[in-house]
Amino acid sequence: MSSRTILSIVQNLVFIVIISLFFTALFAYLFRHESNYCEMTYMFEAPTYHRIQMAKDVEIRFRRYGLYSYCEGVRCEAHKRNQFSGSPVLFIVGNADSYRQVRSLGSVAYRMNEQQQLDYFSIDFNEELSALFGGVLEQQAQFVSHAIQTILSLYKTSKTVILVGNSIGGLLSRAVFLQPSDRFNPNTVRLIITQATPHQAPVIHSDRYVIDFYSRVNQYWKNEWNNSLQHVVLVSLAGGDRDHLVRSDLCSLDGLTDESRSIDVLTSAVPHVWTSTDHRCIVWCRQLVLRTTRALLEITQEKNPNSQIMMKILKKHFLPSVDHRLGSDTALNLNKNPVVVTESTLSVRRKDDNDYLIPLKDSKYHTTIIHSTNVRIYLKNNEKTTEVTRTLLPIPPTYGNRKTIRFDRRKLDAYAKEYDSILIRLDNQKAQFDIYQTNEDDEIVDLSTFGSQILSLKQIGYKKLVFPTLNHLWQVYSVHLSSDNQQIPLIHFHVPWSHEDLYNLVTLRNPSSPSSTLPESLHRQMRLKLHRLPSSMSFDQPASLEFFLDPKSTYTIEIHYSFLDILAQLVRYYIFLLPTFLFTVLCISYSMQVNDARLRTYQTMLAWQIHLPVAIVITCLYKMIIILFPASDFVVNIHSNGYYFFLLPLILYYVALSVWALISFVIDYMIFDFARSLLYPGVLFLHNELSRQMKYVRLIQWVTLSMPLLSTFVFSGSNGHISLFLLALLHVLWRGTLNRRLKEILSTLLFFHGLLVCLNVTGFIIHVKTIFAQGLLPIYIIMSDPSLVSAICCTGSFYLRFVFDRSQSRTIQKMKSMLFRYNRFLLVSLALISQICCSYSMYHLWILIFFVFIHAAVIFFVPIHQE
Repeated sequence: MSSRTILSIVQNLVFIVIISLFFTALFAYLFRHESNYCEMTYMFEAPTYHRIQMAKDVEIRFRRYGLYSYCEGVRCEAHKRNQFSGSPVLFIVGNADSYRQVRSLGSVAYRMNEQQQLDYFSIDFNEELSALFGGVLEQQAQFVSHAIQTILSLYKTSKTVILVGNSIGGLLSRAVFLQPSDRFNPNTVRLIITQATPHQAPVIHSDRYVIDFYSRVNQYWKNEWNNSLQHVVLVSLAGGDRDHLVRSDLCSLDGLTDESRSIDVLTSAVPHVWTSTDHRCIVWCRQLVLRTTRALLEITQEKNPNSQIMMKILKKHFLPSVDHRLGSDTALNLNKNPVVVTESTLSVRRKDDNDYLIPLKDSKYHTTIIHSTNVRIYLKNNEKTTEVTRTLLPIPPTYGNRKTIRFDRRKLDAYAKEYDSILIRLDNQKAQFDIYQTNEDDEIVDLSTFGSQILSLKQIGYKKLVFPTLNHLWQVYSVHLSSDNQQIPLIHFHVPWSHEDLYNLVTLRNPSSPSSTLPESLHRQMRLKLHRLPSSMSFDQPASLEFFLDPKSTYTIEIHYSFLDILAQLVRYYIFLLPTFLFTVLCISYSMQVNDARLRTYQTMLAWQIHLPVAIVITCLYKMIIILFPASDFVVNIHSNGYYFFLLPLILYYVALSVWALISFVIDYMIFDFARSLLYPGVLFLHNELSRQMKYVRLIQWVTLSMPLLSTFVFSGSNGHISLFLLALLHVLWRGTLNRRLKEILSTLLFFHGLLVCLNVTGFIIHVKTIFAQGLLPIYIIMSDPSLVSAICCTGSFYLRFVFDRSQSRTIQKMKSMLFRYNRFLLVSLALISQICCSYSMYHLWILIFFVFIHAAVIFFVPIHQE
C-alpha cells in the first residue's frame, strides 16, 4: 500500500471523526440540557382575542398586522365595546411568534385580580421572521408606535402603557423611542419587560438592515439613557441553559443602561422560578408568569409609580437583596435566657420555648448563614431590637416558605454593625431553622479545561468552593455529590457578574392535582458553566459553589469536565461563524480547481498541504489583530461575543472542511454521477436536436436566463436567488454532462449558489407570508429587501458565463490571462478578507461570492473550454 493511499485513508478517517463530533455536539446542544421544570399556564375560561380597529391609513398601510385585546368570560363584552378601565399592557411578539401567546400573562392577571387592573393587548406581526430579516423591523417599530397611540385613545383618563416584549419584540419595545414625536410620545411608556431579547447584538447577522437597526437603537439608548429616557425602567430576563435560540450573553444590558433603573437577570436566579426556560417556554412558564404578574399588579396599585418606586418593586420580585434597614424596631420580651449558639452547625425542627442567640461580635466564626421556615429573626443590642424577618431572601423549594439570611462579620454594613447578636424565635408548630457557621476561608479550586477534582468532607455543615479559573464559555464541569446520607442537601451555584443562581432542588405542582405539590423535590444535576464572560471588574468575584450539608455524614464531591457539554457550548457560542468558514474553505478549493479543472470538489478537500497552512495563517492573523489593535471594533466584537481562543479558527476551519467533504462526496459521487449517467442519452439527443435548430436555441436560452431576474423584480431578491440556484443546478446537469472539462468546477460553483440560498431563504418565507396577507406585490415595494442588490449582481455575473462563452475579445483574453496568473493570490486573499469582514456580518459574503462568479466566468466560460 503506497504512502499516498495511507494518507488518503487517514484523511478520510479524520473527516469521519470530525463530522461525528460535530453532529454529536449538535445533538448535545439540542438535547443535553436540564429538564423543563416550568409548569404550564392554563386558561380557566375560553380565551378571546378582540381585534382593535386602528386609524384607516394605518390599517391600509399595515394590512398584514393587527392589534388585539385579550379577555376571558364576562369581560369580553366590555372589550367588544372598546371599554377598558385598567392599566394597559402591550405584549409585543417575537420572531415567528403568534399574538395569541399573550394568553399566559393575560389569563393569570385576570385570575389574580378580579378588579381587572391590567388590560392586555397584543400585536399580530403575521408571524414574520423578524430576527432573521431586517427589512421588516422598521415597519414593525412604526406599527408598535401606532398601536400605543390607539391603546391610549381607548381610555378616558391619562394612562401609560407597560410594554412586555418577547424575543425581538423586546428590541422593538426599545426601538419605538426612536419614532418621531408626532407618532410616539416617550412619556407614555415608563416600564419595559423583555423576555429572552438579544439586546447586545442579533443572534445571526443576517442582513445589513438588522445590523443598522441594532446600531441605531443601541446607540440611542447609550446616549439618551440619562436624558430623554431617564423616566424609563427596563427589565431583561434571559432564559439560560435551555434557550437554544438566544444566548444569555446577548440579553445583557451591559453598556446600554446602568443598574439605577434596569435589571438584567437569568430566570434561574429569579426567586420562586429557579429554573432555566427555553425560548418558547419563557412566555408561558407558570412560575415566571406569576412573578411578572405580581410585580405588575403591585406597580399599578401605586398612585404615582416613579422609577424609584418601580425599581424597588421589581427588585423585590426579580433580583432581591438583603437590606437590614428595612427591619422594624420592636419590643421583645424574653421568656428565659436564650440558648447561645456556639456550634458550627445547628438544626431545630420544632416549636421551641427557647430563643436562640448567635453572637455577631467576639465570635470565632466570621460567617453565619441561617435557613429558616416560619421563624422570626431579630438583630439585637443592649438598647434596641429590630426584626429583620421580612428582609430574608427566599430559597428553594419553590412552594415553600424557606428563606435565608447571611452575615459576614468582615463585610457588615454600617447599620448591621450597630448590633451585637442575632436572635431566633420559633413561635409556629411548623417552624424550623438551620444555622451554618464557618471560620474558614473559601476554598479555591483551580480547574483546568479538562481537569477534575475529588474532595472529601467529614463533619462539615457548610462548604464554599470558588473557581477563579472558570472564566471561559466552553468550560463545563459536572458536580456529583455522594454520601451515606439519603437526604439530598442543598447546593447553590452562583455567578456574580451575570446575576445567575442555580440550585439543585426543584419542586413542582402535581399535574394531576394542581393545588398540591409533588411529594418529593426533584433533584437537578449540577453543571458548572458560564452563560456570560466575566468583565474586567468581575475577576475579583469568581463563580462559587456552596454546599449545605449534614455534619454527621461524610460526603465525596467529584467535579470533572464534561466533554459532551464542552462540545455543546462550542456549538452554542460559535456555530454562527461557520458560514464564513464554509465560504473560506470553498474558496481555497476553487483556487485549486482553477489550476487543475479535473479535480473534483471532494478531492480538493484532501489537499491538506494547502488547507492546513491557510488555517494556521487565519488562526495567527486573529491573534495578531487582537495584539496590535486591541481597541478596534473587530477585536471588541470578538471578545464581547466570547469568540476568541487561540485554536478556535483552526477548529472551525476543519469543521467547515469536513462538512464540505461530506456534502461534496454525497452530491458529486452519489447524486450527480448517477443523475448524469441517466440523463446522458437524453441530454445528448436534445443537444443534437437543438444544434439543428440554432435559431431557437438563443431564444430558449435567454428566456430561461431571464427567469431569475424576473423573479427578483416581480417578487423579491430571495426568490431571485432560489431561481438562480435552480438554474445553476440545471446548468450543472446539462453542461456538466456534455462538457467534462467543466463538470467539476460547475459543482463547486453550485455550492457557492447553495450557500447564497441558505443566507437568503428567510426573505423567501417572509415574502410568501406577505403575499397571503397583503397581496401579490414585489417585496421591495412593501418593505426593504436586503437580497435585492445581491440577487441582481449574482444573476448578472451568472449571465457573464454565456456572454464570455462566445466572446473573442482581446480584453477578455487578457483578463483571463491575468486572473489565471494571479489566481491563487486573489482567491486566498478573498478567503482571508471573508474572515476579517464577514465573521460578524455574513451579509457581506454575497459580495465575495459575486467576485468568485465573475472570476469563474472569465477563466472557464471562454471558447477555449468548448468541447
